[in-house]
Amino acid sequence: MSEKKGSVQDIVELDVTKDGDVCNEEELHSLYQQTYYCAARKAVGLEKLYILHIDCDWKSNQLAAALSNNSIHLTSTDTLEKISTFIAHDQNISDVHFNPIDPNFLLSASSDGTIRVWDIRNPRSHAQEFKDDSDQRIKPFSSFDINCDGTLLCGGTEKVKNYTYLFLWDTRSSKMLSTYSDFHEDDISHVQFHHTSPKMLASCSTDCLINVYDLNETDEDDVLQFCMNTETTCERLQWLDYNKVTKQENISVITNTESVQIWDVNEASPKYSFTREKISEALKRKNAETCFAVRCFRQGEEKDPLLLAGSNTPNRGCLRMLKMKDGKLEPYAILYDEKGGNSQMIRSAVFNQANGQVVSGGEDGIINVWMPGKDKPVTSGTSRKFKTEFFTKKAVSPSKKPYSK
Repeated sequence: MSEKKGSVQDIVELDVTKDGDVCNEEELHSLYQQTYYCAARKAVGLEKLYILHIDCDWKSNQLAAALSNNSIHLTSTDTLEKISTFIAHDQNISDVHFNPIDPNFLLSASSDGTIRVWDIRNPRSHAQEFKDDSDQRIKPFSSFDINCDGTLLCGGTEKVKNYTYLFLWDTRSSKMLSTYSDFHEDDISHVQFHHTSPKMLASCSTDCLINVYDLNETDEDDVLQFCMNTETTCERLQWLDYNKVTKQENISVITNTESVQIWDVNEASPKYSFTREKISEALKRKNAETCFAVRCFRQGEEKDPLLLAGSNTPNRGCLRMLKMKDGKLEPYAILYDEKGGNSQMIRSAVFNQANGQVVSGGEDGIINVWMPGKDKPVTSGTSRKFKTEFFTKKAVSPSKKPYSK
């Protein structure tokens, strides 16, 4: 299902000129029947900047992008009209999240060991700060999340000496509620609260584990509910929608080998695994080595989740969405910009369940807004207007036994 932890892949020199689609445009049209167009496209600055993380508050029409120069760039979610830009930290920003209850407040975490709250109406200085300085040692945050009712904040750290920490705070008082240092043995790559259960939390790590916690429990021995061994380094997880028919709570994880695993949380067992080769095959690409997984998206109850994936080769890249249905990947939508494909390595993306909008950003410092529907004029970072082209697309066991508590 995956490589052993610590294994090193052979370096293979690829002839990227031979990369591309395995079928022609007409066949792509027949497979990818959900149409998308690029509604807006804008660079975040004149200098070379990476877009590391994106979050959107759809109701207030606000987008926050964390950049590689430690700043946060605020725009509208539709036209990408600039609101403001400010320096948030002294070191790399590890994530950004809007407060789900009050979108006037934005949170950012950093490898400088702080999680800061910004009033984006006046972001000259942070309104609140969370950190652990009990032993005067910086704990660099690698991920964080705020729960669905805005009351709990969790930060996961890189490994510091021999420990990796999960910190839990009450957002209303800045009071630290709990510190956990025994649940992971290596850097925590991602933490995420459940989208409807405010006391349910999941984390994944480079130690190959996905952990699920019940924060209603007061005893540390009872907090950890499930521990699932993926047998490969975990990069990012996503709670998926509860299946009312099968009564399953599922979670996905993207691994360092660009594969995607789906796990049954209640059984602490793997359901499906989509290798890089399977993703490449579903994308209709020639070279699996150039393909990458970006994000898994929930579409909502009774709808199959989506996988945003692509390939990154000069003038031949692509960005597409696949439907994860019954253990199979099906073509769903092609995200096609005016350059003829995916022009950058995508680092972050978000999905609007209400209307299907996708916002992506990457290593060229460009934010794209993708909308379902017919082709329309798109506004770039200049005053120039141009038409986007688009394709259409069809609505698309480990050897070590995982264990649960």
